[in-house]
Amino acid sequence: MVSDDWIKRCQAIRQAYRQLEIRHHGQEWSIEEDLLALGNDIGNLNRLVMTHQGRYYDETPYQLEQKLVENIWWLITLADRLDIDVQTEMETFLNDKEQLLQIKKD
Repeated sequence: MVSDDWIKRCQAIRQAYRQLEIRHHGQEWSIEEDLLALGNDIGNLNRLVMTHQGRYYDETPYQLEQKLVENIWWLITLADRLDIDVQTEMETFLNDKEQLLQIKKD
């Protein structure tokens, strides 16, 4: 599960990026720009996974593991900006799927 500590650290990192955006561009990125950045990182992740599976050549300067968690970071920060409690929503999602698929909890 996503811990409170992770969420706070994700928020602090995003806040630091906001300060850089303001310094370099005069304003912070919009939610749509955050989503565009996530989309770009998903594309990079896709290429890294394909390379890992031997189906593509590695042309990105990124590591698969780091790009995967960066995408998780983007999702957490987007949830925060959209006022979505990612912990509550994940619990609801998991419970719903477990019930639908008749998965017994330990």
